[in-house]
Amino acid sequence: MLRGLLFLLTFLPLLCQGASISVQGPQQLAHWLEAARPGDELRLEPGLYPGNWRIGQSLILRGQPGVIFDGGGRGTAILLAADGIELHGLTVENWGDELPEMDAAIRGEQGVSRVLIANNTLRGDGFGIRFDAGEGFQILGNLIEGNTSRPVVARGDNIYFKGSRQAVISGNRLSGGRDGVYVESVAEVVIDANTMSDQQYPVHYMYARETVTSHNTSHNVVGGYAIMGSEGGAVLGNRVEDAVEFGILLNISSGVRVQDNLVSRIHNPDAATVFDGEGKGIYVYGAQDNTISGNRFAQSQIGIAMALGGEGNQVFANDFIANQVQVRYVGDVVLEWSHQGRGNYWSSYGGWDTDRDGIGDLPYRPNDALDRLFWVYPEAKFLMESPVVGVLRWLERQMLPPQAEGITDSRPLISPVIERSNL
Repeated sequence: MLRGLLFLLTFLPLLCQGASISVQGPQQLAHWLEAARPGDELRLEPGLYPGNWRIGQSLILRGQPGVIFDGGGRGTAILLAADGIELHGLTVENWGDELPEMDAAIRGEQGVSRVLIANNTLRGDGFGIRFDAGEGFQILGNLIEGNTSRPVVARGDNIYFKGSRQAVISGNRLSGGRDGVYVESVAEVVIDANTMSDQQYPVHYMYARETVTSHNTSHNVVGGYAIMGSEGGAVLGNRVEDAVEFGILLNISSGVRVQDNLVSRIHNPDAATVFDGEGKGIYVYGAQDNTISGNRFAQSQIGIAMALGGEGNQVFANDFIANQVQVRYVGDVVLEWSHQGRGNYWSSYGGWDTDRDGIGDLPYRPNDALDRLFWVYPEAKFLMESPVVGVLRWLERQMLPPQAEGITDSRPLISPVIERSNL
């Protein structure tokens, strides 16, 4: 389905072809926005195009280097009011910052569809690109920068979709927004090969279906890829470093495939003062029927955290490396984290492989009963370094009692899944 969508959108521009018209300055642009015919291409010569512009028919605007749209500090700089519009090579600056009014560099009127926005530069407050409803979008190769001097909650998202379907967001450089890409109540959205930084979340899904988030890179963000209230789709081959809260979040979502992602250095410097505030490589919260495999979660305060009924997931063939706590599971169910004879690689595993089959001879239990006690009663954390607690942990490991609850990996891997050369 998504492969067919990509094919369709790749050839979308060929559906609208018309005359090519040279435009010099804002007065000529105002004229041709009214006089041009659907499918015509307006080639904008370098210069300043101030004000708030409305495009009311299916035109192509193609800017030469030096074309600058200045929104005058208010409203939306370019409003799209027809299907089939294309924008190429424009620089848009200084639009409005009123989020309730949906101020944006480029915004579509309700339901506008089949839009291509490629290789533009957008710098300013408010939203970068915003669409509500509609279908058939391509957002490709743009540079979008928000205003990092504003509090993150007061910024618009770099790219925002709500109630839309069939969109490809690829090859963009996004920074300084509230979220890099925020999508709500959408279906069939592909977010691929974008670079994102200095945001709350680089990708934020709310109530999405059959989406793909793939091969994006992000750093210096509050959280990584947040999948909330969503069904189906995949999070594939992404990279996130230097986040605070999490690398990947599955929050009350189901049927999502999380595979081949690299997550490292998720660290909250204020964790000691915030309940459950440690940085988590992946956080599974009330999410079920998801598959988590082939990922690397490294050098974080917690490798994987699971809570509030997140037990119904498959977790196998992942690397958990040098996390301060490899697993935090708050629950009372026995969970097996291996699949078809293959578990996960744990850098903290102390077992051996006498038959050299690549599988540890003893199961790996990342947590003991005392860990779970401290998670349920965090006010008792001051006891964790007590010598008595150390003795109790040693006794539990020696006795290996039947496990009544918690995580077991019966087939721990001896070698990492992801080779260092692939990092």
